[in-house]
Amino acid sequence: MGAIGYYGYLAARVPPHRLLATAARRAVRGARNRLAPPLAPSPRALLEALGCDGPAGLAALLARPRPARPAWSPEALRRALEQRMPGEVERALARAEAAAAGRLVVYGREVDVRRADGGTDWQRDPIHGGRFDGRAPSAALPPAPGLDPKMAWAMGRGEHWVALACGAALHPRAAASDLLAEALAASVTDFAAQNPVGRGVHWTCAMEAGLRAWHLATALWVLALRRAPAPSLAAEAARLLVASGRFVLANLEDGGAVPNNHLVCDWLGLLACAEALPEWPEAPRWRALAAGGLARTLAEQVHAEGTSFEGSVPYHRFSLELFAAGFLLARAGGAPPQKPWRLHAMFRATRALAAASGDLPQLGDNDSGHALALRARGPTEAGYLCALGAALFRDPALLRPGAPPDDALEAAWLLGPEALDWLARARPGPPPGSVSFPAAGVHALRRGALEAFVSCGPHGQRGVGGHDHNDKLSFELRAAGALAVCDPGMPVYGRAPEVRDAFRSTRAHATVTVDGLEQSPIPPGRLFALPDAAGARLLAFAPGGEAERLAGEHRGFVARAGVVHRRELALADGGLVVVDRLAGRGTHAVELRWPLAHPAPQVREATAAEAAALARLARLARLRRPADPARVIEVPLGPAGHLLVAFSAPAGLAPELAPSLRSPGYGELVPASVATLAGPLACPAALATLFLHVEAEGSHPR
Repeated sequence: MGAIGYYGYLAARVPPHRLLATAARRAVRGARNRLAPPLAPSPRALLEALGCDGPAGLAALLARPRPARPAWSPEALRRALEQRMPGEVERALARAEAAAAGRLVVYGREVDVRRADGGTDWQRDPIHGGRFDGRAPSAALPPAPGLDPKMAWAMGRGEHWVALACGAALHPRAAASDLLAEALAASVTDFAAQNPVGRGVHWTCAMEAGLRAWHLATALWVLALRRAPAPSLAAEAARLLVASGRFVLANLEDGGAVPNNHLVCDWLGLLACAEALPEWPEAPRWRALAAGGLARTLAEQVHAEGTSFEGSVPYHRFSLELFAAGFLLARAGGAPPQKPWRLHAMFRATRALAAASGDLPQLGDNDSGHALALRARGPTEAGYLCALGAALFRDPALLRPGAPPDDALEAAWLLGPEALDWLARARPGPPPGSVSFPAAGVHALRRGALEAFVSCGPHGQRGVGGHDHNDKLSFELRAAGALAVCDPGMPVYGRAPEVRDAFRSTRAHATVTVDGLEQSPIPPGRLFALPDAAGARLLAFAPGGEAERLAGEHRGFVARAGVVHRRELALADGGLVVVDRLAGRGTHAVELRWPLAHPAPQVREATAAEAAALARLARLARLRRPADPARVIEVPLGPAGHLLVAFSAPAGLAPELAPSLRSPGYGELVPASVATLAGPLACPAALATLFLHVEAEGSHPR
């Protein structure tokens, strides 16, 4: 799809008046920013506007916790964590001390971010080694081939400021607490000095400024548990909050055809600036605009079923964190949203899609986005959100049976002792069963220890597909929480466009490719667009009975190959049968690929018991051709046992194994493998794949 075709596609899905309005906003803001760039106030202007006689007076002003006094005393919080979450205090202190020493975790890797003079090397990509030009205008940053701005942004978002504040609040020794508070002050001061507004990589988009403001406000709020900010921290934090509020408002990311999570970050950051510094003259306007903006985006970007419109389950998690943070901030400031029930629905959808492990399926893009920085969480981890939602809405059905105690950490910090006491008393509801979210095109089949998470539905962002993949009819499969069949994930965005396109391609996913075609053509040069040509639709969803059943199809190959792909899944106790039907004429090059999370599966012959279990699965799916027990693939699952993969295919097609890579989180690559069944196939045709879960205890099928 070329540029003309892409804009024609947009025009068919976005009302013309909206496209014209967004273009006009961009033009007006650009002209205004050139005339009056959003800058930090001078120290004198700041003090005068706030009515303070000096930095000490400003520190006294900020000593009043905003937007509300923390519910915990440091001693009470430390005792509660030691009692209910053993090891959590030590973990928080270790994270804070590492941050004070200049060691940060950036996308799964601990890196040393110090400059030679002891400050932070803010303009550095700490993973790939080079630097961005810190003196250049952010709007015209010189190209930096091979570097990834997200690696620098991970330092500039200020998550480590929250870690330092948590450590200062929790440390039992006053002297050590003082050192952590001093490290927080030094880091904020250093950022302000090294990153003037509008210069360098950290002011290239409002989203980053918004997240940084939210984390700075959170750090100040947490620090208020223990002490007033030092005058140096108060002065720089206040100037940075004002500069951030002005910058976000001047660069709101509502100028795209379909605004997305960036705009939510903008509104959250603007609200954080207003609530953290309510005496500032611009704060009332910021508060009103941000509260209204969050309410509108919640309605526009969240389906009534509670799923995000992003087209990505990991981005659903990120969006939920953003909206929850905005709701908590507004509520603490005395102006909660009028109708938070769609937020409640987002928590319910998260609970329904969380696997037994507490992780969400990795369907669509995953940039490991995170807004609640009170603890480092994994890139697909979601159990803590179930606990937070349960405590926030007093809904025990959101709790996970057998969840680890530290799921409640965010609720403890943000909601206080009453919420933690309620969580300790609440009785979780039953584990979720099979569930369908048609607006998001995500569905879960569950039976016994097996869980399959299926992608089948429209592309997100109203069809723009910015965070979608060509993964229609693909799925992730877990057994007793262990990941077996996996999504490839997304290791990179703009740094390596060809790698991004490969990881969002049809061949990268657990589905069928015909004649090497993409389900939806990937627009050249458009990293965040995947217009929906597949037209995937759900044909049947039938939970219960002898098996959990789902059927869907897509027509992405029809225009170029004349083939419709239909997939049927039947999930029963101990096994899953997947039948792929290709409706069309002629002989086509067909490739069925199963990405496997384990790097070293093996091909072997099934035992007699396993062959009998595979035969039962074949009868369940009414297969005409039995699976071949002489050549099955064993996928180790650790304590969960192993998964056997067997095939029922036309003669001449045999499974092959090859090494592969997968990305468990942005910027990360780990060894994996892929099982492939490929060759010419006369259509109409059918291929069947059988997945048998074998428990570890006796190597017998469930």
